[in-house]
Amino acid sequence: MTAQELLSARLARRLREARVQAGLTVREAAVQAGISNHTLIVKYENGAVAPPLDRLHDLARAYGTTPAALLAEHDAAMPVIAAIDQADSAQLAHLAVALESLPASEQGSGSE
Repeated sequence: MTAQELLSARLARRLREARVQAGLTVREAAVQAGISNHTLIVKYENGAVAPPLDRLHDLARAYGTTPAALLAEHDAAMPVIAAIDQADSAQLAHLAVALESLPASEQGSGSE
C-alpha cells in the first residue's frame, strides 16, 4: 500500500470510529455536518472518497474532535491533539510551561 492509500484508509477508519463514538447514525452525522446526502458519509468511511478539508472540518466538529486529530500519525495521539486544538490560550500557556520543564529525553519524537 502506498503512503496515500494508508492515510486514506486510516482517515476512513477514524471517521467511522469518531461518528460511532459521538453516538451518531450516518444520517444524523450528515445533518450535523451540513451534508445533504448521507451516502457521502458512507463513502468517506469506506475510503471510496476522501472528504475535502472543509468537509473534514465540519465532520470533526460534528464528532467533537478536530481535523488534526483525525489526521494524526498515531491513534494514541488523537485525544492529545484534539485537546490541544480545542484548548484556550491559558490552557495552551500552561501546556507550554509543562513541556518546557520536561527533560530533553522525554520530548523525543516518540519513535524511540
